[in-house]
Amino acid sequence: MVQIPPREIDLLLQASKKDFDVPNSTYFQVSGRELPDPSTVDVKGIQDVAIFPEQQLAVKYGREVTVDEAIAMWTVRKLLVDKLPVPELYGWRIRDRNVLIYMELIPGVTLERRWDEADFGEVGKAAVCKELNGMLTLLHQLRQEPSDAFIGSIPGGPLLDRVFEERPTAGPFRTLEKFYSWMEWLPQRFLQASQRYRDPFLELMPKDSSIVFTHADVHPRNIMVTASGPPRVLAIIDWGQSGWYPDWWEHFKMCYTTHYEGDWRMNWIPKIVRDREDERYLMSEYAMTIGAV
Repeated sequence: MVQIPPREIDLLLQASKKDFDVPNSTYFQVSGRELPDPSTVDVKGIQDVAIFPEQQLAVKYGREVTVDEAIAMWTVRKLLVDKLPVPELYGWRIRDRNVLIYMELIPGVTLERRWDEADFGEVGKAAVCKELNGMLTLLHQLRQEPSDAFIGSIPGGPLLDRVFEERPTAGPFRTLEKFYSWMEWLPQRFLQASQRYRDPFLELMPKDSSIVFTHADVHPRNIMVTASGPPRVLAIIDWGQSGWYPDWWEHFKMCYTTHYEGDWRMNWIPKIVRDREDERYLMSEYAMTIGAV
C-alpha cells in the first residue's frame, strides 16, 4: 500500500488557477524550450487533443478538461514510476473556460485499433491483459491518509465520472455512507420528503468497501500499445474521470463502457481486475434510474 503525499498535491493545487510548468520534466531539458502558446491550439471544442510530433508533445484541451486530470497524471507517474506508464506532464494553461494540459506524446497505437489484427491473436491479448492486471493492482493500492479519506477527485474536488455528468456536483464525500446517500437523493431530489424511498439497489451495496484510486475509464481506446511486433503496454491515457472511488468502481466502469456480450468484457476484463459482478449489477441498475445509460 502506498499513501498519496497530500502536501505535494496541495502545492500543485495552489497553482491550479494559473499557468503552470513542470520545470524538471524532460520537455524543458532542451535549452530555451517553451510550451506552445494556447493561441496555436484550437480551443473551440468541448474536448480534443492537438499533436506536435516534432516536439513529441500532445495537448489535451477543452471546456471539459480539468486541472484535476493533470494532477492525477503527475501523481500516478511520480508514485508508480515505470510500473504504470502514464504520459509525462509538462504543464497546463487556463484560458477562459478552457484548460490545456501539455503532456508527452505516446508512440504506438491504441489497443482498440490493434485488438482484432491478425498478428495480435490470443497470445497477444493474454500478454497485454496480464500487464494491465499488474498495473491496475498497483494503482488500486494507492491510499489516502486515513484521517483525511474522501471520495472525489485526487486534489479533493468532486467526482468527474461521466455517470454523473450534467447532474448536481458529485461530492467530495467524506464517507462511503454519504456517497450512497447522495446517490439515493439524486433521482429523488424533486420529490416531496413524504414521497422519497430507500433505493433497493443501493441498499444492497457493500458498506465496508475500501476507497482506492481508480482510473474509471480503462477501455481499449485509452490503452496505448506497440504498433507492431510483440505486444506491450506503452501507457494508460485519459485520466479525466480518475479519482478516489469505492474499490468496486473500476470493474463496474470497465463493463459499463463496453458491449455487454463483447469479447473484451466476457473474456478479458476478468483477467485484468477482480470480478465485482454483484456490485456491477446493482450499480448498472441504479445508473438506469438516473438516465446514465
